[in-house]
Amino acid sequence: MNQKDLSEREKYIIFDNHMHLNPEGRFLEAVEMFLNAGGTSFNLVNLPDNKLGIEHYYETLYERTVSMARIVREEKEFNPPVSLGPYPLDYFRLKEAGKDPVTEMRKAIDLACKYIAEGEANAIGEIGRPHFPVPEEVNVHSNGIILYAMERASELNCPVILHTDDLDEAGYRLLENLADKAGLDHKLVVKHHALAQDLGIKTGIQRSVLASKSNVRKACFSNEPFLLETDYVDEPALGWKVIPPDSVPRRATMIRSEVENWETVFNQTFRQLPMELFGEDMFQAFQ
Repeated sequence: MNQKDLSEREKYIIFDNHMHLNPEGRFLEAVEMFLNAGGTSFNLVNLPDNKLGIEHYYETLYERTVSMARIVREEKEFNPPVSLGPYPLDYFRLKEAGKDPVTEMRKAIDLACKYIAEGEANAIGEIGRPHFPVPEEVNVHSNGIILYAMERASELNCPVILHTDDLDEAGYRLLENLADKAGLDHKLVVKHHALAQDLGIKTGIQRSVLASKSNVRKACFSNEPFLLETDYVDEPALGWKVIPPDSVPRRATMIRSEVENWETVFNQTFRQLPMELFGEDMFQAFQ
């Protein structure tokens, strides 16, 4: 992208809804890569780290994430929303360590809520269910954890970012029913890593779509609102997993060049939905 393209887009928010950073990984290099491509803000989600011990695991993980957000605010002069929560696959690690996974993950949600109440974080996530077949007991426990997170989110009026298996219409109805039981507005529930085809399902739950070229084209063609994400995992040994941190701003450039109603897409994807989730205050620098 040339400097003219960047300057023309200065008035637009370009928001990545799901990014994992690591103070021992690329961290600020990845942030620079995002910003240099035209990105303006992203949702910083805690990155699981099995190298950390089980004792005080979430305290360490959350403080690491919040500390990175502070550094980004100070050095890059924007305020990234922060999402904290127990990753669904922690269930197995906790069980192997002789812990009760449900109790420990509920405690981890409570700790995330403490950060949210104190203004250091903005959402509970990513929490949810494993994305592969598991014994039914694990699904039952995981749905109970989702319900508990939604109940706490309802108290705080904050979003819940969900990691689950791929969902059909019945799957979205289940999440809606859990949200209704918890008293949580559907628009505060985000299906992270949603499929572009999910946009054909009528639901108030927000869909956050991986920013591959094919996904973005399908999402724009649907004429339904969606968020975009990289799900970037800052582990240099794994390469640019899931996709590189500059992918959302690059897809924004593609949308602008290929989509007739690109301004409508920009407004919904990068401004309206993020502000509904995280609040207008998180985007004051871009007003």
